[in-house]
Amino acid sequence: MEKEEKKKLNIIVLADDSDYGTSALRYGGILAAIFQASLTIVSDFSFSNISSKTNHKLNDEQLKLSQQFIDNQIEVIVVSDKYTPENIYVFADEVNTIMFVIGVQKKGKGSLFDLRSAKRFIKPSRLPVMTVGLKLPSSDIFRHVMLPLDIERQQKEKSLWAGYFSRFYHSQVHVLFSSYKDAFLRKKVKDNVDFTKKLYQNLEITYELHHLEDEIDNIDRFSLEFASTINATLSVIMMTHYYSLIDRLFGPKEDAMIANEQEIPILCINERDDLYVLCT
Repeated sequence: MEKEEKKKLNIIVLADDSDYGTSALRYGGILAAIFQASLTIVSDFSFSNISSKTNHKLNDEQLKLSQQFIDNQIEVIVVSDKYTPENIYVFADEVNTIMFVIGVQKKGKGSLFDLRSAKRFIKPSRLPVMTVGLKLPSSDIFRHVMLPLDIERQQKEKSLWAGYFSRFYHSQVHVLFSSYKDAFLRKKVKDNVDFTKKLYQNLEITYELHHLEDEIDNIDRFSLEFASTINATLSVIMMTHYYSLIDRLFGPKEDAMIANEQEIPILCINERDDLYVLCT
């Protein structure tokens, strides 16, 4: 019996002709190289099926970038079809996509996504979504990845995805976790850290533990402050699944992460039973 050929991985970038679209495209090219994936560029995306008069064609800089990726042996597919969230999720599954990349502006109309529309796109996705700002990737991008762990039980998905960067790119994963006065909360954090340690040791993932002495309410947000101390250029977070009253009044914790002032890319993962994971 012939061995079935392994299907190539794919990265989808949603890139309008703005500077945010160009930034997303640059990150997408690097991710495609890291994961040895093809790069699919979608330039006509909208939350509505209604046609608009907006010109969705890539600009000259983006076309040059696309050619540069091709010159570096990255397969690039530019699709001109119009996509809404519903049909792009289906399309992503069909072409073995592992991740979306989007450029997000906090407020305003200078990009395809602002904070509100980014969350609207991310929340239904079974694929991780990387959000980036205008800060362009450096030569050592993704060499240091932050994995902030808290008391929630869904931390294993974060651990897996942070670990992929180590397995594919030899990145160092920095595991951040806080101290808690309450014994029950301490135990929950310890369980998550122990799981991650065991996983990483089994998979031979390079990691470092950072035990923070203070009790930190939002370890995800703290990772942005911590990033400069370890030259980290990516943080991996779980999206809030169920909104509490506090979340509805003041916004969920990811609001401080997506389109952050430091312009650190954020890999956003949803809590769901059919979350995509790599078979490696």
